[in-house]
Amino acid sequence: MNTVTAQRARQMGKHRKPFRILSEWAAGAGNFSPLAYRRGEDAFSDITACMIAGMNDVSTGSVINAVAEDGSGQCFAFGASGRMSAPYAALINGTAAHALDFDDNFAPAFTHATAVLAPALLSLVAGRGIGGAALIDAFIVGLELQGRIGRLMQPAHYERGWHSTSTIGTIGTAGACARLLGATPDQVLAAMSAATSMAAGSKLQFGSMMKPIHAGLAAKNAVLAARFAMAGIGANDDPLAGDWGFAALTGAGNIDAEVMMDRLGEALEIETSGLLAKRFPCCGAIHRSIDALEILRNEPGFLPEAIERIETFLPEMAKRNLRFDRPDDEMEARFSGTYCLARMLVDGALELGHFTPEGVRDERIAAWLPRIRLVAYDNALMVDGANFKATTRIYRKDGGIMEATVSHPKGSPENPLNGADLLAKFQTCCAWSGHAAAAEPLFELAESLGTAIDVGEVMAGIERTLRIQ
Repeated sequence: MNTVTAQRARQMGKHRKPFRILSEWAAGAGNFSPLAYRRGEDAFSDITACMIAGMNDVSTGSVINAVAEDGSGQCFAFGASGRMSAPYAALINGTAAHALDFDDNFAPAFTHATAVLAPALLSLVAGRGIGGAALIDAFIVGLELQGRIGRLMQPAHYERGWHSTSTIGTIGTAGACARLLGATPDQVLAAMSAATSMAAGSKLQFGSMMKPIHAGLAAKNAVLAARFAMAGIGANDDPLAGDWGFAALTGAGNIDAEVMMDRLGEALEIETSGLLAKRFPCCGAIHRSIDALEILRNEPGFLPEAIERIETFLPEMAKRNLRFDRPDDEMEARFSGTYCLARMLVDGALELGHFTPEGVRDERIAAWLPRIRLVAYDNALMVDGANFKATTRIYRKDGGIMEATVSHPKGSPENPLNGADLLAKFQTCCAWSGHAAAAEPLFELAESLGTAIDVGEVMAGIERTLRIQ
């Protein structure tokens, strides 16, 4: 693995800009640890499940219809009747990956990292003979780029209302795509710089069809930015820092870009921060609160009818993502802390089938919504990046109080999903899209992506299995 120590990075930075040093690392880094590869492989398996689950969603179908006239090519796109060009396959697959908000979170960048990285990288494998090791290398590099750019820009960027998945996600993924295509350091830099001209997206879209499309657009734009760089299109060599830099323009301020160099080559984001795989198909801001309620629900003698009201305490930034106390449809319900907690309270679960028009109209759930309250605490009390504690408190009618606090929800690196959990999620996702009978062979194919001789052939196998079923 290329090693650039923090001290050496600072010395190099006296003569070269940090963004260029980061690009040099991205172009040549390799020989990553077994832990890094295993986590990368798990991420591809998990996101494949999410793309299968989201392939028939209305947002995915609408994107397919929008590009049907001019998107034909050689790349498989989940839900499309024919093959698409690489940018449009990335657009469709990114939308499918994020359609049900079942995809992972990445704390340092505040992104749904894999929902952008995997669709973009997979759109570039058809006919190229790219092996699984090269795919995972590019993924690890892309995650590192997202994380280091995130450490420069967060949390101010996210607090301003930017959807980091479609901003930082685009930039870091452009570098990963360039890496997969065999780019030089200059080309990696050019790809990420070009991506800053293509990165946008407001959190105002949370709860609408555009929210998952943000991930699709980020994947598409990352592919295009990498192709621009490989075609010789140059761009500014310091696009993040300075008065007109992307960080300052989008709310992070004019801060020291050398923060991106800290321990570069010594510690990988995929090892130290990891990814948070989701157990519930809803906004990650509420997962800790749901886990805490589940803990209380499993205590002996627990009775919903004995409850007066429920409160959950979480950072202001997380609370603001949960915009809909009284959701009108299933998209808003995914961003409703009250709805998600009411479901766990009443049903003891929170599943894909709960996010339907019928589910949102469930009178049992509606009766609880006014009795559940989200209480914000200061963002400064967040532990690190998007990591935080959530406390759920139950007030009983007899005056008693029950309380549980969760820092690491199930699915986080500190509390990971095990093999059985991942398989169960995969089966659930396949059943949701009507492919329950094909779940086992699809799972085996998804798990083989990281070790494949030719990733394009594995994707063709997934395509054949889905079309046969």
